[in-house]
Amino acid sequence: MSLFNIFGSESEKRKSHIKNLIAVAMADGHLDKEEWDFLMNIAQNLGMETDEIQNIKNNPDDIKFTPPKKYEEKIQQLEDLVAVMMIDGDIDKNEIEICKKIALNLDLLPRVIHDLIYDTYKKRIAFGKKS
Repeated sequence: MSLFNIFGSESEKRKSHIKNLIAVAMADGHLDKEEWDFLMNIAQNLGMETDEIQNIKNNPDDIKFTPPKKYEEKIQQLEDLVAVMMIDGDIDKNEIEICKKIALNLDLLPRVIHDLIYDTYKKRIAFGKKS
């Protein structure tokens, strides 16, 4: 396998993850500033530039689903999806359904989404946050 294939694969995984985050954020019919800012933070932590992220948002069909191979990376992606879903304090059923479909595509059981939502609520309560 060439270095291009290794790095190309990593780039495709990042783009796929951002596409999924955007899909969840927009599942309730709008993308609010808090969701976008959080999504941008994740993308920038992955080493992506603003124009690349905007291009994914504007052309999601150009990005193919590219799952990570490691279990820990799959869970991290789902944690990010749940965080985007919950950031506005309103969990839409369409957001949950997209998260469950992505979990299945990652070869994980959809119920992991409910577990992550529950864990996130527990953490917020522990830190004194309401939503």
